[in-house]
Amino acid sequence: MEGEDGYTALNFQSRRAASGTAALAQKQDASRLPCWYWITLWASGFVIIILGVAVTVLALQLEADKGKILLNNGGCNASTVKFLASLRHNFCNQNQYNSSDNSTCKVCPPQWQLHSDKCYWPSENMKTWDESQHDCSTRDSQLLVIQDKEELDFIESITKNSKYWIGLSVLKSKKKWIWITGSQLDQSLFKEPGYVEGNYCAAKRYRVTSEHCSAELQWICQKDPLLL
Repeated sequence: MEGEDGYTALNFQSRRAASGTAALAQKQDASRLPCWYWITLWASGFVIIILGVAVTVLALQLEADKGKILLNNGGCNASTVKFLASLRHNFCNQNQYNSSDNSTCKVCPPQWQLHSDKCYWPSENMKTWDESQHDCSTRDSQLLVIQDKEELDFIESITKNSKYWIGLSVLKSKKKWIWITGSQLDQSLFKEPGYVEGNYCAAKRYRVTSEHCSAELQWICQKDPLLL
């Protein structure tokens, strides 16, 4: 029994001695590590801390910027509403726009006449039919296309004293009068201008007549109005 106790004590002491030797060896190994290893280790830890702080600051900054953007958008929208209201007040005909609400109105460029859903520009110069159509194109418009009786009456009211080119011409392959939009002439508005060899373009004065396309006449452009 006594021998067993002595053996146990001796074994325990051996283990303690071995553990102490191992710990001492580890300390000695650690002390043998080069300086650059410890510098790198501390530097890595410092960088990790800096990155954590930077990410936190960046997240806070993004939240702040998001709030500013929302605020600025609100201000921009408010300014746009005020700007449109000012345009309506200065440029809209009060007969078509009620300033007490947000209803839209139709506006034409300077020197253009508003009628119904179109803006009209009667020229003062004279050009051929092709030149007239080209001029309308440069004004972001096209030669006049008459769509109904009410529009025809309006055109007659502004073409009493002069003859104007309109966007109607003969499709030579079929000898049919076609609007520049590609639609055929509705003869319930007015009869075909008549077909005379060489007179492939139409003009409007008191009535619609066929003319030689190289003749120089005034013309009428049309375009959609701007909605405010």
